Amino acid sequence: MKELIISFMMLFAAIGSNAQILYKVSGNGAKGDSYIMGTHHLAPISILDSIEGFNSAITNVDAVYGEIEQSEMSSPATQQKTLSIAMAPNDSTISKIFIKEQYDSIDNVIKKYSGGQASLNMLEPMKPAIVTQQLALLMNMQAIPGFNPMQQLDTQVQAIGLQAGKEVNGFETIDFQLNLLFGKSISEQAQDLLETIRKESELASYSVELYQAYMNQEIEKLYELMCNPEMGMDSEEEKEMVIDRNENWVKQLQSILPTKSVMVCVGAGHLPGEKGLLNLLCQAGYTITPVK
Repeated sequence: MKELIISFMMLFAAIGSNAQILYKVSGNGAKGDSYIMGTHHLAPISILDSIEGFNSAITNVDAVYGEIEQSEMSSPATQQKTLSIAMAPNDSTISKIFIKEQYDSIDNVIKKYSGGQASLNMLEPMKPAIVTQQLALLMNMQAIPGFNPMQQLDTQVQAIGLQAGKEVNGFETIDFQLNLLFGKSISEQAQDLLETIRKESELASYSVELYQAYMNQEIEKLYELMCNPEMGMDSEEEKEMVIDRNENWVKQLQSILPTKSVMVCVGAGHLPGEKGLLNLLCQAGYTITPVK
């Protein structure tokens, strides 16, 4: 236990003393050097030009791994599946689960962030989680100048890997991620949406803070913001959304790394912390080194 604590403290010092989102993973029987990079859904793909060592890293690995294989998202089968899971049951459409005052509040906020170009009525047949997701998109487009939801870092890194002839894989299935996003009960989704409406101004500022932390490559600060229960995840959500998934990914990597070198490209919030990917890999015997 003492050795693990010391190991974590050394790793924390290495992360905390340098702004960093790209790390080398080596040793412990790994086939060559692998890399792990944190991404953020609001960051422009142009940030890749400023990540020192990225081009060399992706050139020299055998494969690229993401949370999911992004190309699957555009397949007709996945689009049909997504539409199916996004639709609410007939007795639980938007106008049937919210009273008039709640409905009007949600509608007003959507109109506010869309400049009057969208309304809640347009999302009537959808589950509340879809409304929350679309509202977050509108808020981010207003809060982050130049944010383009059609250009995502994870997708871009995998596309670069494919162009370079690399194998591209995902740690999770589309079904798993769809359930993660839309698997809550309708009532839970409704409460989440109302909470978003109540905190809409604070959430817009919160998104900017997360974005700035990432653009400064301050993943510890980003993680701290994510784990703020007032605006980010509570402990239960952190376990489901981050910790459990990190532990599963590390188990997969322990089987993958002896056979091929990889570029792991996942959300930056998965990297830091005691249960973050960097420390879990360190505990598993790998050497984690910031790429300079």
